[in-house]
Amino acid sequence: MATSSEMPVPVDQPAMMAVDLRARLRLLQSLTSRGSSEIAALLIPPAILWLATRSAPALVTPLLVWWGLMAVMATGLMGLRLRLRRQWRALEGREADACLLRRWERQLALAGLINGLMWATAIWFTWPPSHVDLRLFVYLVLVGVLASGTTFLAPVPLVFGGFFMSIYVPMLAVAAWYFPSKGNYLLPLLLLFGMTIARHAWGARQFVRQQLAHERERQALADSYRIAKIEAENALAEKNWFLSAASHDLRQPLHALGLMLEATRQRNHDAEVAGLLDDVQDCARDLGGMFNDLLDLSRLESRSFVQHPQAVALAQVFEEARRMFAHDAAQRGLTLSIFTPRRHAVVLHTDQALLRQMVFNLVQNALRYTARGGVLLGCRRRQGRWQLQVWDTGAGIAAEEQTRIFSRHYRTSSGQDRESHHGLPPSLRGHGLGLSVVALAAGHLGVDYGVQSCLERGSCFWLHWPQQPEMPAVIAASSLDGRPGAGKLPRLQGRCLVLDNEALVGQAMERILQAWGVEVRWLRSGRQVWTVLASGWLPDFVLCDQQLDGGEQGFDVLQQVLDDLPHASGALMSGDMTALEQAQEQGYLVLPKPLQPQELHAILARCFAQRSNA
Repeated sequence: MATSSEMPVPVDQPAMMAVDLRARLRLLQSLTSRGSSEIAALLIPPAILWLATRSAPALVTPLLVWWGLMAVMATGLMGLRLRLRRQWRALEGREADACLLRRWERQLALAGLINGLMWATAIWFTWPPSHVDLRLFVYLVLVGVLASGTTFLAPVPLVFGGFFMSIYVPMLAVAAWYFPSKGNYLLPLLLLFGMTIARHAWGARQFVRQQLAHERERQALADSYRIAKIEAENALAEKNWFLSAASHDLRQPLHALGLMLEATRQRNHDAEVAGLLDDVQDCARDLGGMFNDLLDLSRLESRSFVQHPQAVALAQVFEEARRMFAHDAAQRGLTLSIFTPRRHAVVLHTDQALLRQMVFNLVQNALRYTARGGVLLGCRRRQGRWQLQVWDTGAGIAAEEQTRIFSRHYRTSSGQDRESHHGLPPSLRGHGLGLSVVALAAGHLGVDYGVQSCLERGSCFWLHWPQQPEMPAVIAASSLDGRPGAGKLPRLQGRCLVLDNEALVGQAMERILQAWGVEVRWLRSGRQVWTVLASGWLPDFVLCDQQLDGGEQGFDVLQQVLDDLPHASGALMSGDMTALEQAQEQGYLVLPKPLQPQELHAILARCFAQRSNA
């Protein structure tokens, strides 16, 4: 089986061709970035001329002509460099095609050939009878020019070949006649020098090829990373869509279940059955909250999560956590305790869904790794801020693992051994995600988090909330009410129009509203509304779902109905948080599914009271 390093990398041929073209263009730009050729053509001929004035005065005039030709060549090279730079600046932001690169390479190759030939003519201008020292100096100059040119021309074979051959071949061809007495010795040295230059050029070209291969590999890896990133984003979007669709489909019967339970509670007269109904409704409410949290966390991971800060009573969240995990704790012989300050009602201004998810995850994690003793969920004042703490008497966490415990999919080695015990309920078995979700949510809320632990003595996970605004006493008191829905709700007087295309939900809504004494009409589409209104039946409150029959959007229907009934109030009811946010931004009342019956009763009571007082 191939390892991950041997996995083939997908090759994008157009991308590879673009990499090659960019590399060739960079090489050409590197050639034209230096002005050493022009400088040498202007400065070296005067040195040869000065030496000729001392050893061969007859060559002064020919060398002056040669110097002038070299100056003309230097001017031409400078003009070529400037013209190519202008063309490349005009090309910025676009890709050069192969035809343009070949044309620029041919132009530079021709310039290199002319440059080399002009340097080689120094041999003809210093032909005997000149002093041997002058001729040796000319050959040394040509060798130096050839060696320096090789340094930066070798990566482009076409340019290097013309420059090299135009200097080296004349030097090699006339060496025996240029140095009659020393040609036999100089010719082998020139051959060795040529071989050395060729070997150096080949090595430089190989280095460029290796760099190009690395660049191709980097491009292939970048392409594979881009493809993998797109696939991951698509998979995440598909997962979020699946969660949204599945949660919406599952919340419909859950929403109807809560309404039916409340209708049953209103008609029930048996005290023993009332307690059971309360427990069932608590479970239904907790399950609905879990669906909402699941959607919120999915959106949190996709960076599309929008916080909804509100006043949240911490005691109520603690009570929900105890109610959810009390059975698991009792099953394992553990105690689950709660501590809140007696003198202060702790109310946090935060996102309720994220707060509940963090508390639940911390309690579940504490129970998971505690074999004896119990778990304490508490809150206390620290440095003027509220600090939420979850204590346990579990195995504890080693110091070297405490910095990694909040990483995704990380689980301590001792925790994995304990979790394999058969006595651990399936609901408490984790997959290394709970604490990472806590860290993710805390980061969005700006909450400090951490852990203090001692092996074999237990751990304390904490959340340190930022400075909180002062909460009005009314909010604190209302948030700390006891168990919602305890006992029968008072009867109401008014009319309510319900728009919902789900028969199960519509029937449940009819039953609960009738149990409260509300006159109700249930319709499936907006088209039926106008028939009801034309008959003279005018509602005091309109409760509209987002999805209606015929593909109608509930928010559009709700706006039209409330425009025609200025005396009525209304609310949009949906599990689609995007639709709810849009309606809320325009000033409409929104009710997320699954709807709590007590919340609906309170809204209707306030609406009907305002209507009767008007």
